[in-house]
Amino acid sequence: MPREADSLSPSRPLVALIVDDMGEQRQLGMQFLQLETNLSFSFLPFAPFTAELAEQAHRGGHDVLVHLPMEPKDSTLHLEEQTLLVQDSPERIKRKTVTALAATPHALGANNHMGSRFCEHGEKMRVVIETLKARSLFFVDSYTSAGSQGLSTARQLHLLTARRDLFLDNVKDAAAICAQLHLLADLARRQGQAIGIGHPNQAMLAGLTECGPAAFRSIDLVGVHRLVR
Repeated sequence: MPREADSLSPSRPLVALIVDDMGEQRQLGMQFLQLETNLSFSFLPFAPFTAELAEQAHRGGHDVLVHLPMEPKDSTLHLEEQTLLVQDSPERIKRKTVTALAATPHALGANNHMGSRFCEHGEKMRVVIETLKARSLFFVDSYTSAGSQGLSTARQLHLLTARRDLFLDNVKDAAAICAQLHLLADLARRQGQAIGIGHPNQAMLAGLTECGPAAFRSIDLVGVHRLVR
């Protein structure tokens, strides 16, 4: 079972921190897994170290997600293997999604990698959501586009879902990430809960290590499965 904070108070705000893009770097990935922080980890399904690190994350009691590659608006960006494309047929979208899920052990849910173009197409997202629902997996909308249909489609299909509130490391600088961590905590105090997304880089590691304990002193850090509705 995913681990929880040692003592959860019903009156304290809840924060989930998702580390995306896991699986590409073994050593850095292990450093994140070894943090004494209740992080959730989203793995690129076909990255070289996904199977190994996802197994380690699961053993450590962390939530494991599939980081489903989806088509961005920026055509110059590198596309991951088996990226979901707007031009794909429903059958091909389902096949790609099933393959990605099978490549990521112990996944409880999924969120989108890039996808600013794909996620705006409700009929395409519907195929993805139906595929997740058939396997009792939840969906977190990374919200890479204000026009994303991910959250609304999941709700229409009665799938457990949530949406990212803040990206934490758009500026890869420890001080900037610290500011974002405090902002996320403030948002959780106002809303009752909040979801932040970061990535496995040295600045993010430094920010979590240096500022995480202070930022979340009055917050309960939980696996993201706790925040889907």
